[in-house]
Parts: sequence; structure tokens; C-alpha cells
Amino acid sequence: MKSLERILPIFVFVVLLGSKLLNLSHFSFVSFFFAAFWPLVAGVFVFGLIKLLWWWVQR
Repeated sequence: MKSLERILPIFVFVVLLGSKLLNLSHFSFVSFFFAAFWPLVAGVFVFGLIKLLWWWVQR
């Protein structure tokens, strides 16, 4: 579970960031920030879900 806790959020972040960066119409700092912000939020959300699941299983 510890490896899943590390690998899955990183995988989600990289896949979402790659898709956002490939679909940018123009490249600027603000557009890069917003393209990186939402994948980061999704990665943290997946990490939190894994932690919640691990806590639920151990309970």
C-alpha cells in the first residue's frame, strides 16, 4: 500500500499535466500555472483517498 500511496498520485499528476500542456493554445506563465494547478489538486485528492482507504481498512 505504501508504494501505491507514492506511485498513483504521481502517475495521476503526470498524466493530467501532460494532457493539459499538450492542449495549451498559447504558452505563458499564467497558463502553465493553471495547467499545473489542477493536476496537483487531483494528485493530492488521490493521495487523500488512498490514506482514507488505508485508515478504513486498518480500523
